[in-house]
Amino acid sequence: MTIIETERTYINQIRQIDLEALYSICGNAELMKYVGDGKPLSKEQTRKWIDVSILNYKLKGFGMYGVFSKDNDTLIGYCGLILSSDINDYELIYALDKQYWGKGLATEIAYAAVKYGFEKLKFKTIFASIDPANKVSEKILLKIGFLEKFRREDEFGLETIYFNIDQI
Repeated sequence: MTIIETERTYINQIRQIDLEALYSICGNAELMKYVGDGKPLSKEQTRKWIDVSILNYKLKGFGMYGVFSKDNDTLIGYCGLILSSDINDYELIYALDKQYWGKGLATEIAYAAVKYGFEKLKFKTIFASIDPANKVSEKILLKIGFLEKFRREDEFGLETIYFNIDQI
């Protein structure tokens, strides 16, 4: 079921059938360098994240979704909106497989997810958090209208920049 469609992608609810493809992203140390605690996920952690996402769809009506290329119907990343326990508010998350970097796709999916959050889910504010070294994500967030809100350590004790955007 397509949740969001962009020019080059469609964004669907993730399913256990997507485990191997999602694990190829979440289990990659380079791709996960700026995500969470900066460590890749194990296959079991990836499976549990899918389970949590499926439960979030049922209980909250949103969560982490799979990003699929329209060109080849391949899972190329994830994005979505989560309720962050770190900030107790809605947070944008996204990551793409390395071969899709530098093509404007992250900006495309991040903008689409934010628009979905405001228009369909009726959120008033959405946050995003990044490692200060992740200059690419910082540019993406600023480009789509996020503003830096504050800096502090996250739940992993890592220095983090928090951005937010109010309804667009």
